[in-house]
Amino acid sequence: MSTNWKLFEGSDHDWDDLLKQLGQTCVYQASNWAHHKSSAGWGPLRMVKNAATSQIAVQCLIRRGPFGTALAWAPGGFGGDLDLVDNNFSASLKNLLAARFLYVRIGMMTAASDEMASIMSNSGFTKSKKPIGAKQSMLLKVHTDEEQMLSLASNNWKRNHKRSLRSVSPPYAWNNASPDQLESAYRIMDEYKKVEGVKIQMSASDIRSVQHCFGSDLVLIRMDDEVGNLLSVRGALIQQTIAWDFIAVTTPEGRKTYSSHRTLIALAQECARRGCTTLELGGIDPKNNKGVFDFKNGTGAKLITYLGEWERSAPSGFHKLVSMVLARRIQQ
Repeated sequence: MSTNWKLFEGSDHDWDDLLKQLGQTCVYQASNWAHHKSSAGWGPLRMVKNAATSQIAVQCLIRRGPFGTALAWAPGGFGGDLDLVDNNFSASLKNLLAARFLYVRIGMMTAASDEMASIMSNSGFTKSKKPIGAKQSMLLKVHTDEEQMLSLASNNWKRNHKRSLRSVSPPYAWNNASPDQLESAYRIMDEYKKVEGVKIQMSASDIRSVQHCFGSDLVLIRMDDEVGNLLSVRGALIQQTIAWDFIAVTTPEGRKTYSSHRTLIALAQECARRGCTTLELGGIDPKNNKGVFDFKNGTGAKLITYLGEWERSAPSGFHKLVSMVLARRIQQ
């Protein structure tokens, strides 16, 4: 078998099957995530490398610029035999793109280790000085039974969940969610926080794109007050046996009733019913966003530190210019 990187030429279905075979459960490597990002101008390019008894693969999101430049962003990173990451990856990608200048950033969402850091360094990558995503997250084991879900939670978290039970309206699966309603809730939440410069997490067009691309793999749980006004929404994207926390909205009234505690438990239960074992709770920042960290940590979820983001360019000095504007481009 070939030991060189090559273009993956199968269908979306073939790609997702390959991810399953390789144990790559990151939703950002899935074909439906690539379709979602295509609405913002990113095009997928998938690469594989085969060894005698193992394989590695990665989906890059590509954005081209003037003068033969290209940006490659691979959220989730490589899947499969990570020992196969090598110094030829960027050159192969550059050749496939027929680019004069190439910048590559790989977001490795595997557990950090000295061994993997050495592999990335020896392959010509350097640790990104300005990462886009959080390096740490929380992994919550999910169960269909509510008591089992609460068994590992802190006493304070349990008390707040109990307070949320005072609402007469239980959480429910929001199967006909309106993107405009979700965007409106984000606006209310941002106004409530009154933080200058805070950007709405997702626009209505973003939400509409995710709904279209993921379909039933987007799980939304909603909770209302007694007259039907929104209190909170929690949503996740399902990728194989992992659910990825994706949407979290709580209105000012929802904060008063602790509805976010009840919607999170209901979301975890629904994900378990759909065959998931774990809910990835999204990035945390214990120092600068202690409130979110305390909420997620209170569930009893386990902390994970990811290997994080790595970059390289061809020619080598190109990344110094690109990394200054990359975060803005990737978030589009």
